Amino acid sequence: MTVEDEPAPKRNLKLPRNIAPIAGGVLAVAALAFFFTRGGDDADPYRTTPIDRGEIVRAVSATGQLQPLVSVDVGSTVSGLVKSVEVDFNAQVKAGQVLARIDPETFQQRVRQLQAGVTQARAQAAQARAELGRYERLAKEGFASDQLLLQQQTALTSANASVSLALAQLASAQVDLDRTTIRSPVDGVVVDRQVDPGQSVAASFQAPVLFIIAQDLAQLEAAITVDEADIGEVREGMPVRFTVDAFPDENFEGVVSQVRKQGAAASGVVSYTVIVRAENRGGRLLPGMTANAEIIVEEKADVLRVANGALRFAPADPQLVAKARALSSGANAAAPAADRRRGGGDGGGQRGGGGQMLVRMTEQLDLTPAQQEQARVALASAREGAARPDPEASPEQRRAAMRKAREASMRALEPILTPVQKAKLAEMRASRTGDARVRNAVLWVLRDNRPVPVQVQLGVAADSHTEVLGGLQEGDLVITGGGPASKEKAKQGGIGGAGGAGMRVRT
Repeated sequence: MTVEDEPAPKRNLKLPRNIAPIAGGVLAVAALAFFFTRGGDDADPYRTTPIDRGEIVRAVSATGQLQPLVSVDVGSTVSGLVKSVEVDFNAQVKAGQVLARIDPETFQQRVRQLQAGVTQARAQAAQARAELGRYERLAKEGFASDQLLLQQQTALTSANASVSLALAQLASAQVDLDRTTIRSPVDGVVVDRQVDPGQSVAASFQAPVLFIIAQDLAQLEAAITVDEADIGEVREGMPVRFTVDAFPDENFEGVVSQVRKQGAAASGVVSYTVIVRAENRGGRLLPGMTANAEIIVEEKADVLRVANGALRFAPADPQLVAKARALSSGANAAAPAADRRRGGGDGGGQRGGGGQMLVRMTEQLDLTPAQQEQARVALASAREGAARPDPEASPEQRRAAMRKAREASMRALEPILTPVQKAKLAEMRASRTGDARVRNAVLWVLRDNRPVPVQVQLGVAADSHTEVLGGLQEGDLVITGGGPASKEKAKQGGIGGAGGAGMRVRT
């Protein structure tokens, strides 16, 4: 057997150990590339939220400290050493109950001294009275002159005055002695004690506060601070909801009892004090707690509403944006040309927006086709009869003129309505759905997987939702985000560019 005929040695064909993680990484990168290339061919989905029914609450937020309705500072008008303290914190006290005692020794000595002075003054008055009687007898017999008699009468008057002065000084000393016993002026609870036995009390210039007594803790009040931007909407009697840090998951209720007109400026910000009164059932709320309050300016239940995110959405397609602008500018092909010349299209101008009002009334009052035509004529007549506002008028005067025009339009509709429709119209006017707070907006609705601009009428706006008065129905899907981004935005935003073109998030 030759060397050439020998079989070749077998080679080791094992792969390196770290080849598996490398292969996995390559596959992951390939999957991501496929997702962002091939997957991007599909239409990017929109994020939507349905029009639903719920509560709309418009509130003013503020904070303040809880305090008793009536609290009395009990002090001392006399100086001395505190001999004893009869009550402690949280003690229930009655009017007249002893709270503390000041050492009365000095005041007792003063009373004894003045009592002796009274006795001496009375003795002197008695002597003067006897002298006057003796001189009166001598004068009758002709042995005393009128001048001597007058001197004795004056001496008796002076002695009587000395008695009165001594009695007054004794009464004053007795009052000071009585004031060494500190008593409660009202029924209540001791919420603060600022004195201890052995402490010296100096009442030379003002009465020091020894105790603070809350007259009634069944009700508390909070002095909350409201910014000047919000104080115009706050009125007495408005409901208030608040929480305290001690019970963060529990809501307490109160009512605005006072709006103080004096403002306070701090760091360039003017604020006003609003007093809120609340029931303290069970005594859980304590004076000094911080109340995080919301003054309920307006509250509506079971109304159509839309998430505020839908009001901020705008598509990236310029053609769609142009379509929305045309819709919001009032281009209404169905409205007669004469109405549009008078400002009666959906834009409405400053002359009352008759086309918008007709659409809103048709939806909310369920007008028949015949009623719609009658309403169109009635609204046009009301607009023509309304006085035009002076171009130089103030904004308040312009708003007043617009309110009068709307009221005239409402009255023009009444003759063509059924009793049920009249009742609905009265409710609309009572709830102020026809006032200046009603505004128009364009929302994007997802229909057949495409965004469609819809002009709607909006009412009360809260932090998270806004009331929908017309233009949409419950269950309509409004777009809040997502969708394809423009090429410029995609370049700026990269893979996760604006409009949600990269990340595919569904509702």
